[in-house]
Amino acid sequence: MRLHNIVVKDIFGHLYRLHLPHEAPIHRRVEPRDLRDKVSAHTFVWQFLRQVDDEQWLRILHSTDFPPNRRLDRIELHDAVIKLVMQGIIKVYPLHLNSLEQQDHYLLIDTPDGLQHHFIPSSLLAVKALPDVRFFNSEPASATQFVEHLALTDEQLADVIRDLPLFFGRTSAKRATRIAGLVDALCDGKVAVVTQRPGMTPPKKSGPEDLPVEYYTPKPYTLGPHEEPGYVPPVNPHSGLHNQEELTPDRETSAESFKPIRQVDMKNLSPEDDAVEKALERQGWNDDKVKQVLKSGDNFTEIPCQEGDKLYGFNTAGRARNLDNSAYLLDEAGMADVKAKYFRQGHWDKEGVKDYLALPCFNAASSIDVMEVTEPTTGIQSTIGKATELLRYDGTDGYTTGTLGKIMGGGGTQITLDTSSLKLLSGK
Repeated sequence: MRLHNIVVKDIFGHLYRLHLPHEAPIHRRVEPRDLRDKVSAHTFVWQFLRQVDDEQWLRILHSTDFPPNRRLDRIELHDAVIKLVMQGIIKVYPLHLNSLEQQDHYLLIDTPDGLQHHFIPSSLLAVKALPDVRFFNSEPASATQFVEHLALTDEQLADVIRDLPLFFGRTSAKRATRIAGLVDALCDGKVAVVTQRPGMTPPKKSGPEDLPVEYYTPKPYTLGPHEEPGYVPPVNPHSGLHNQEELTPDRETSAESFKPIRQVDMKNLSPEDDAVEKALERQGWNDDKVKQVLKSGDNFTEIPCQEGDKLYGFNTAGRARNLDNSAYLLDEAGMADVKAKYFRQGHWDKEGVKDYLALPCFNAASSIDVMEVTEPTTGIQSTIGKATELLRYDGTDGYTTGTLGKIMGGGGTQITLDTSSLKLLSGK
C-alpha cells in the first residue's frame, strides 16, 4: 500500500505534511516551504529526521521511485531525503496544528441564510480535502464585510482565533485589533473559510499514515414526507439541528451563553430607551427583566391590548409556563407572521422559529401556550434583535455535534405587558 498523508514532527514540536509524487495535488492556495537551498534543506530535514525511523524513511524513498537499496547507511539515507526535498520531489507543508493528538473542532457559526461557516488555517487543506472553501484574495473590504456580517461575540471571536495562524497579542489585544488581524490573515491566505449546511457526522478515525486529527463533516439528514409535485416550500420544516427528533440539545452548554447582540448602558440610556424603561417599570418588571427586554430588541412602541385579546408563546412541550416571567409574547398579528413563514405541511420549522424569535436553547418550540388579556392594558411591542449562544446536540447513538456557535437573526415581533392582566388558557 502506498504511503499517503504523512505528518511528521520536528524537534520543536512543529508539524509538517510530507507530500509525495504519487499523491493528489495539494490545494493551490497552500504553499510548501521553500527548501531549494542546500543549507536550509539540510538544517530543516535534520530537525525531524530523528522523529522518523530508518525503515519509514526507506518506505518514503521507495514511494518516490528512489531505487530500492536497504544497504544505505544512515548518512546516505538522510542525504537522499535532503536531495529529494531540495528538488521538490518531496514537498514539505507546515501545518498550524498544536499536536499530533489534537482534535480540530473549529467553531461553527450559524447565519440567518441557513448556512454555517468556520475559519480554518489554510494549511489544513494540505491534509484534508474540504468542499466550499473560500479565500479572499487580498480583498480587505470583502473580508471585513464577511466578518462583520457574522456579528461575532467576544467569546466567539476568541474561540475562532485561538488556533489560527494570527500573530498578535490574542488575549490582551483589543477587539478591533483582533478583527483586523483576522481580516489580514484572510487576505494573506493564511486563513480560509469553510461553508456548509447545518448538520454534522461523527469524525472518522485516522489510519496509521493519516494525520491523526479528527474533523467534522456535514451529516445528511433524511427529509420528512415528500412535498406535493411541483411545490417547493420556502422553508423546509425538517432541516436544521433543532428539527432533528433524534438529537437532544445539551441545555447546560447554552444556559449561560445566550446573549443578545444589542448592548445597553442602564446608567446612560437614550431618551427612547429611558421612556421604555419607565413603561416597563410601570408594568411591574424588576430591574433585571427591564434590562433583558431592552437588550432583546429595538423599535419599541406602545400598543393597546383589549380584554379578550389572545397572546401566544412558544414553549417546550410538557413544561408549565410561568406567567410572572413571560415577558416575550406574540399577539395575533405576530403569530400569523411566524406561522406564514415557518409552518408547512402540518409541521413547524422549529429551527426557523428559534432563529426568527431568538429563542434560547431551553425553549424547544415544541408547543404553543395561549393566553388571554383580562382587562384593557398597554403593551410594549418591539422588533426582536440578534442573539448568540453556544450549543451542543447529542444523539441517542453516542453521536455529538460538539460545541457549536449559533447566531439567531431575530426579526420577529414581541409584546411585553403587565402579566397581572393575563390568564393562561391552554398549551397546544
